This record gives sequence, C-alpha cells and structure tokens, in this order.
Amino acid sequence: MNLYKSLIFILYLGIFLGSGFRTPAQSRDSITLYGTLDTVQVIRQRIQHANEANAGARVTHISPAILQANKTRSLAELLTDHTSIYIKSLGTGALSTASFRGTSASQTRVNWNGINITPPLSGTFDFSQIPVFFTDNINLYYGSSHVKNGTGAIGGSVNLFTDTDWNRGVNGRVLAEYGSYNTYTVGGQANISGNKSASKTRLYYQHSDNDYTYLNKVLTNIPFREKRQDAAYSQFGIMQEGYFRVSPYTRLTAVAWYQKNHRNLPQPLGVVNRSQEDQEENNFRGYAGLDFSRGIHELHVKAAWLYFCQTYDIRYDGGLFDPKGNKNRSNTAQVVADYTYSPTDKLILNTTLTYSHDLIRVSSYIDIDSSKYTLDGIDFDIPQVESPFSHHRNILSWQTSALWTPIRWMMINGQYMFEHNDNRNVSTWSAGIVFNLLKKELKLKGSTAYNYRFPSMNDLYWRPGGNPDVKPEEGYSYDASISYRKSINKHLLFDAEVSGYLMNIDNWILWLPKDGNQWVWTPQNKRNVRSYGVELYGKTTFHYGELVSSLSGNYSWSQSRTRKKQHVDDNAYMRQIPYVSRFKWNLRWNIDYKDAFFVWQMTYTGRRFITTDESYATDPYSVHNLLLGYRYSFRNGTSLTPQMRIDNLFDTYYESTQYYPMPLRNCLFSLLFEF
Repeated sequence: MNLYKSLIFILYLGIFLGSGFRTPAQSRDSITLYGTLDTVQVIRQRIQHANEANAGARVTHISPAILQANKTRSLAELLTDHTSIYIKSLGTGALSTASFRGTSASQTRVNWNGINITPPLSGTFDFSQIPVFFTDNINLYYGSSHVKNGTGAIGGSVNLFTDTDWNRGVNGRVLAEYGSYNTYTVGGQANISGNKSASKTRLYYQHSDNDYTYLNKVLTNIPFREKRQDAAYSQFGIMQEGYFRVSPYTRLTAVAWYQKNHRNLPQPLGVVNRSQEDQEENNFRGYAGLDFSRGIHELHVKAAWLYFCQTYDIRYDGGLFDPKGNKNRSNTAQVVADYTYSPTDKLILNTTLTYSHDLIRVSSYIDIDSSKYTLDGIDFDIPQVESPFSHHRNILSWQTSALWTPIRWMMINGQYMFEHNDNRNVSTWSAGIVFNLLKKELKLKGSTAYNYRFPSMNDLYWRPGGNPDVKPEEGYSYDASISYRKSINKHLLFDAEVSGYLMNIDNWILWLPKDGNQWVWTPQNKRNVRSYGVELYGKTTFHYGELVSSLSGNYSWSQSRTRKKQHVDDNAYMRQIPYVSRFKWNLRWNIDYKDAFFVWQMTYTGRRFITTDESYATDPYSVHNLLLGYRYSFRNGTSLTPQMRIDNLFDTYYESTQYYPMPLRNCLFSLLFEF
C-alpha cells in the first residue's frame, strides 16, 4: 500500500509541475489515449527502425493511434487483437507466448532498442509481463531475415522502441483506470525536452484480483458458471530515459527500465486445487549509447546490462507439506557497435559487432541423480545437493550488409552474419529485392534467408533431462509481398498488402520421454517442419471535414506440418503442429468526429489441434471489443479524456490454451489527463 500511495503522490506532483510551469508558447504533444503523433516524426523513426530488417522482408508497424488506445493493456493483448501473429495464453496476466507463421514460441525473438531481451533461460518471451505503456514504437519482422543482431528469429521478431522529441518543453500525462475483477491501473509520464537535452520518466502500476466468471464445461455434462481461483496479479514498472546532444553530430543516450511482476498460477480446469503457486519476477534492463552521424558516416555504440530474477513458491493447504520453491537468476551483458558508410546516394554499407555474456544461476540446474527416486513405489531417497548451479555463455556475432539502389525504382539488399556461440560457429544470411512502381504506389518485394536458433540454457542444462548434445534448430525461409497504396480522391485512401511465404525448419527441438522413461523428459531434435501460408492486410480511410473513419484488417492462413516421419507408425506425419491455427483474422473500425471517438475491434481464431495426430482440438472463437470516449480541451493547454472499454462484448466462452478459460464480458473505465 505504501508503494501505491507513493506512486499517487508522484503522479499528482507531476500534474502540479506540468500545469504550473508550462507556457502557452511551448509546443505540446497532442497524443490522447487514442490520439495521433506528429506524422513526420513518426515516419522518420519508423524508417530508421525498419532498416534493421532485410529490405525484401515483410515488416509491419503498429500505428501510434492503436498504441495510445491500448496503453493499459499488455503486449500479449495488443498483438492478439491487432496483428496476424498467434498468441498462446494461459489467461489474463498469465504466461502468453507469440509465434509467427506456424513456428514455435522459442523461434520468436524480442528486441528492445536493438538489444536482444529474449530470456536466455527458457528462450521464450512472456508478452503478458510487458505493458504497452513502456513502448513508443513496435515493428514486426516476419520470417528469418532479421540477422542483424544475432540468430534466433526463425519465425520472426518483435521489436520494441522508445523514442524522444526535442524542443517540446515540459509536458506529460497521467492516467487511471478501474474495471471488472477489481482491476485498477495508474500511470504517469513526464517529459522535459529542449535543444540540448531531453528526459522522459514513466511510472506504472496495475493490479487485478482476476477472479472472473467463466463456464466450466469439464466437471459435469451441464456447463455451470464459477469464478477463477488463485489468478491475481500485479505489475509495477518505472522507466527513465535521458538524451543529450553534445554536438551537432553526437548524441548520448541512457535508459533504465525496472519491472516487478507478481502473480498466482491458477490450475487448469478439472484439477482439484490443494496448493497455491506464486511466481515473482524482477527485471532490470538498462543501456547507455552513443550515436554519431556526420556526412556519409554513422556510428552507434551501446552497452547494456539485463538482469532477471524469478522466484517460484508453492504452499499446500492444511500445512501437509513444507513450502517449496526455487529462485532462478540471469545476468546478461551486451556490447553493440554498429557502423554505416554511405559512399553514394545509391549504396549503403553496414557492419555490426555484438558481444553478449550470459551468467546463469539456477536452482533447477543442480545435477541430481534421478535414479535414486522410486517414483512408482513408496520410498523416496532424495539426495542432498549443492548450492544453485552457475553457468556462463559467450556469444560473439559479426554482421555485414549492403543496400544498393541501381535505379530509382529498384533496391537490392544482402546481409551476412557469423556467430560464435561458446564452442559452436554458424553463418546465416539473407537477400532481398524491392521494386517501387507506379510512382511508388505499387511495391513488389521478396526475400530469402537462412537462420539458426541455438538451444536455450534450459534445453542444455535443466536437471533432470537437460541435453548438452541437442543440435541447434535451422531454417530456410522464402517470402514475397505486393503492396498498393492509393489516394482515390481527397477524401479516400486505400492501403493493401498480400504476402506469401514458405519455411523449412529442421532439428525442431521437442521435450520427449527419454528412452521410454515417462518420468524423465529431455529435449530432442525430433521434428522437421514445412510451414507455408498467406497473409493479407487492408485499410481504407475516409476523411471529410472533422469526420475521420477507417476500416482495417489482417488475415492469415498458415499450414504448418511435419514433413518427415520419425518412425513407421508416426501419426504426426503431415499433421498440423499443435496450437497453430490455420486461420486467424481481425477487423478494426474506428470513427473520430471532432473530439469524440469510437472503436469496434473483432478477432477470430480458428480451430487448433492440441495433439500431434490431430485427434483433439479446441473450438474456434471470435471476440468483440468496444472503445469509446471524448477528449475535453481546456484553455490552459491541458486536456481530459474519459473513455470506456468493453472486452468480449458478446460474452463468448473461449480457451486460448485447453482447460484455461479466458474472461467473459468485462468493462473498464479510464481517465487521461494531459498537460
């Protein structure tokens, strides 16, 4: 409670300072919870961020309007509703992972301002633990073409960015939200910027009892409503950014981001709960950087430190057993040097050198002799073990690329990367081409790439079952896109893109029983997969006077199958990979009139098989959400925006993961104050 009161005090202090020291002559950022950003600034930052991917690859951006409308939601919820990638979730605030184009969650990489923040322990990223509040820009790179900062992105990568503005004076915002299941959120952001320096401070806190009502269809033949137990969660975060112009050509950057997340771990339906499991995660991500740009030379250097600590505890009802738990920690140091040389307007050369050192200290890596357990008998001889096990990993990668524009309507791009991962060496590459036709209204592009994913630390060293001899996953990808953007008249704008892809992935890692022993599972290279599909995007925008309306949507069809038999009676051969939906699509319709706004959003997820032989599947489902609000502007330059959001409008019962029900209809009310 002291933390909560302190946060409220800081937020009100920010309101006082912002309203007291702001002058009318100062320019202000007019972003509301649903507002817009300065168009030129956004486009410039998008181009800068998108240059990391191969020019021929598919890159999508989540618009600033969507980001601002979802500031109190998690990245998992944002990506579910507004992209074609698939999010597998255990519930609101619970583990949520992302997969691109029929690949696995471990084949998705996450970068923050060019720094790889994918956890070295599990190799999978939990998107439920990142609030949208801490991001200014999100780019999605599809396929294996993102080799600039290392291996791992076989399916694709999610790239998060924080940006700053100069010469904006003092401005900021404070938001508060309350809704169903005793869910409340408070957040604040204060920006101070001039010509020589800029600062941005963000604070965020969210809590939910998360005791939502759902339909239990497992325990009896007749479904009945009950409340979710042991699913509460809370999140606290603070981010401080500092930017300094030391010369017309040189800028220094320092960013620190701390998050603390605590959540209960609910049991699946049908399990009699006789214990309570809790998980707490502490994350610190920070870096300092130097950016130099003069003439035909650009140099970017960053030094980062990433700290992760996860504490797991389990307590039993009635005190039948002593509490158990473990603590897992990782420390990662990264240094990145990126140099770009542009000898002519038609040629851009780039090279990047990245060094990463992982230090792992994990209770679950202790080498226990599993043969001492009598799992199906009465006696258990649990051995005495040493202190938590530590392990180091060193990764050195070098990347070089060339971007050539031989004629004004054609662009050719090639990238090569070499990586030394402990005692293993690997080379990856990508190549792409782009054609800009019809006065840049029509764009054709294509790319091909080869990428790797080294096993995670858990794959190698988990006890019992870790396999130091497991091979890296590897894959080839091919994709092509055609996009068209046309102003029909002064009132109507049309934007569309069609993409097709093919991916072959070998040595797919699966955890399977070891030598028929059902009690000990180990990672094995047991799957070769072929994934192919089509992705569609379209948007129509109508503008007339003070009325702006747009309709946008994404559609994906993905066929992801095992293409080789592991044995004669392999029932998984040519079957869809579990939890990969063949069909997913979403629609978003918004209307802005003067200061009022209305948004309707709908997401459909098709049937997903949950077994390798396609014998069991989850039902398809569609979820509708509504958002509406009004922005009140005041003469002193401040504004107040109340809004209401209704999620799952039609009370749909659905499960993203089998036996883990999602919330039914729920409502949230929020206020945003800007100064």
